[in-house]
Amino acid sequence: MQPTASTPADIAARLPAQVIAALTELFGNDLQQWRFIIDLFSDTVEQDLCNLEKAIRGGEDAHIIEAAHRIVGSARMLGHLSIGDAARAIERAAQGVGPHHERTAAMRTGLAALRGLVDQFRQAARDCVWPDAPVAGA
Repeated sequence: MQPTASTPADIAARLPAQVIAALTELFGNDLQQWRFIIDLFSDTVEQDLCNLEKAIRGGEDAHIIEAAHRIVGSARMLGHLSIGDAARAIERAAQGVGPHHERTAAMRTGLAALRGLVDQFRQAARDCVWPDAPVAGA
């Protein structure tokens, strides 16, 4: 499903097309619900990133897999495929075989890329002019 004519141009221009499509399919043009879901994702993904970083530092593959998988699921539910794909790459590295230091290096690199994608999305969402907010980011 694509954004409708009633989707505010500012929001459609700032958020990834897949996210707009997923939110439109799930909630129509209920922008309050969109914002609620985006805020919920932003809050939970931050906690999941902290858990993932801690698990990578500790070398705990099971916890890495769990935290990465949570991000994969929530990102894909939101329609943010690049965040989901980046988290899935970390999950696969944790499930992989081979020297642990090589896998850890790949996971750390993946975590930096994942955090960049999440930060970019969160900033775009904050910059949106939401109908119920007097100014962008409010």
